[in-house]
Amino acid sequence: MEKTDIKMRVPRQGIIQISIENPIPINCMCFFSGMYMEDVMKKIGKNDPCPCGSGKKYKNCCLGKQDQKSEKNLAQQVMEEIREQLNNREFESLEEANEFVGHFMERKQAVPQIDFLGFSSEQIHRMLHHPLETLEDMVRFNQALEPEAFLQIPVVKNSLFFLTRLKQVEPLKGTTKGNLPLAFAQELYTEFLDPSDRFHRSIRSEEDALAVNSLRHVLKMCGWLKKMKNHYSLTAKGTRLIEQGFSGSHFFSLMNVFVRRFNWAFQDRYPSFWIIQGGVVFSLFMLHRKGRQFIAAGELGDSFIRAFPAVIGEAEETMPLLRIEDIRGCFSLRFLDRFCEYFGLADIRRERTGAYKSDLFVKKSAFYDQYIKWSDTS
Repeated sequence: MEKTDIKMRVPRQGIIQISIENPIPINCMCFFSGMYMEDVMKKIGKNDPCPCGSGKKYKNCCLGKQDQKSEKNLAQQVMEEIREQLNNREFESLEEANEFVGHFMERKQAVPQIDFLGFSSEQIHRMLHHPLETLEDMVRFNQALEPEAFLQIPVVKNSLFFLTRLKQVEPLKGTTKGNLPLAFAQELYTEFLDPSDRFHRSIRSEEDALAVNSLRHVLKMCGWLKKMKNHYSLTAKGTRLIEQGFSGSHFFSLMNVFVRRFNWAFQDRYPSFWIIQGGVVFSLFMLHRKGRQFIAAGELGDSFIRAFPAVIGEAEETMPLLRIEDIRGCFSLRFLDRFCEYFGLADIRRERTGAYKSDLFVKKSAFYDQYIKWSDTS
């Protein structure tokens, strides 16, 4: 890690020089990877929407303006602030000076950030890395809702159908590759299809059915089904769920597994973009703030990129030809389509713009407001 020299006064030793590791705030260390907004602006195509949110093309808005800004990197700015704080101060020891710097950084990390919609760096760090149940000072998930509130949610309907049918035929022998047998997978695939979907087709194996294959893994992670000696059956927990009914605690378990354990990059062709999944709690707040009425999915994607521009760096490292609009597309697919809509948290309107392309407009659902409660300070 890069170090910086700072001069300070210590009694009986006079002016001494110490080297300390650059105390970059948590948000910079974890998400920016040395990249800040000026770097992001350089990566945007001239005809892309400007990330400032004006709605204009980048070439007609902020292109070139970044050259007028300071060239200092973020770590240098932080070090200058620390130097100002240390100026003319005297400390009894090096330990006391380090403690002072530590307190300064704690206060800095607690300052709300604009691109984080008012959350501090420390809060964003917790959103990314801490279990959902430990975030109750910021957000609560209402597990006390009546069971009827969950039964029409797509992921719940699919899960209950899957588990109920498996209970009727268990033990169900898997294929030589360990997948569900074709007839059972086809039945689930047909049941899970949206009636409005034009692309009904037969499948050749469970792996051809994304919704079936993904849900099998999720239900296994929830501890509701098991595979022993290549035979599928319900666990004791899964059997109780079917016999006693689905509840709010089951929904939280399903969501928790899907958010924190299941790999969202599973079965799509984008780079891993772990921050899209890791930042799901922040994205839910973004939907809460910006999605009261229908909003273009691309606008939410732009807001996410502004908050976590390191996603652009990851794209450059893994797929250099990837464009900003591809990152927006990945955000829409994984967060809005495969999570929010699947879990009943968003209403999505699709406006067809071509044979195989649609523009997405999204708003938070009525269920969202029932289930997710943000604290007054959020």
